[in-house]
Amino acid sequence: MTISLQECTNLICEAYRQFLPLGQAAPEVNAETRLFGANALLDSVTLVSLLVEVEQQINDTIGTEILLADDRAMSQKHSPFRNIGTLADYVLMLLSEKCEVA
Repeated sequence: MTISLQECTNLICEAYRQFLPLGQAAPEVNAETRLFGANALLDSVTLVSLLVEVEQQINDTIGTEILLADDRAMSQKHSPFRNIGTLADYVLMLLSEKCEVA
């Protein structure tokens, strides 16, 4: 099974909404939504929880095994965790590599 960029982005947006702080007004959540740094609504612990949730949902949906927060992700010149769009791009890159190996 495959997943499109839009489907992946939507999955991440839905997961993100689950991790917003209680009482936080629900902002518009889209590919440009910051995951960390200036104007980000999640703290570092919540970001890690979000990444684990996204990882589990992707693995369950696709039937594969990808790791989002590993040495490779952390050593990138431009972090794949900047915003929802960059995370979705990173997920698709990992999935495409899995398909090439399989």
